[in-house]
Parts: sequence; structure tokens; C-alpha cells
Amino acid sequence: MKKLLKFLNDNHHYIIAAAVIIVCSFWTYGCESKVNSILHPNQMVTRPELKIEVDYFMAHADLKFMTLDKQDEIRQWLIDLGSTFATTGTLNPTGLLNTAVSVGAIAFGLNQRKKRINSS
Repeated sequence: MKKLLKFLNDNHHYIIAAAVIIVCSFWTYGCESKVNSILHPNQMVTRPELKIEVDYFMAHADLKFMTLDKQDEIRQWLIDLGSTFATTGTLNPTGLLNTAVSVGAIAFGLNQRKKRINSS
């Protein structure tokens, strides 16, 4: 027992340094970096959790852009229809039906995507 105490007394600087290195190693490798959440600013999140939040926002932004594209397409269709009617004085029923079906299909597809994103 005296030999152990003498060893500890003679080498206490090395023992303390080793303990500090071990604790720092566990802290460095064991603790993940965290930042404030985008959705809940008072909550801390890790990198994978932040990636999920960013993907969530990007999906909703894509949905909004698709809605804007749909509105622009309908507006362009109405302008084209008006210009065709103004220049020729007639309406093309086949083209009108084709455009209406296309716009309806796009709107249906966007609504299905919106439902899928909102349910996840």
C-alpha cells in the first residue's frame, strides 16, 4: 500500500493530466454540436435534426413555387385565349378543352403532392 501511495504522490501530475485528457476526449467525441432550432428557437438541435427542418421548409417552399407556377400558367392561358379571340374573332374549342384538361391535371397533381407533404 505504501508503494502505491508513493507512486501516486510522485506521479500525481501525470495522473491529473491523463484524467483531463480522458475527460476532454469523451467530451469531444461524445457531445454533438447543437444550434437553436428554426421551428422552435428555444430548443437546441443537432445537425441531422436541423437538416430535417431545412428539408421541411424546402418542401413547403417548392410547393409554394409550384402553386405560383400554376397561377402563372393559368394567367398565360387566359392571355393567349384573349389574344386569339381578339385577333381571329373565334374560339378554338379543341384547344380550349385541351388546355382546360392540362390545367386540371396540373392542379390535381399539385393538390395530391400538397396532401402528401402535409401528412408527413
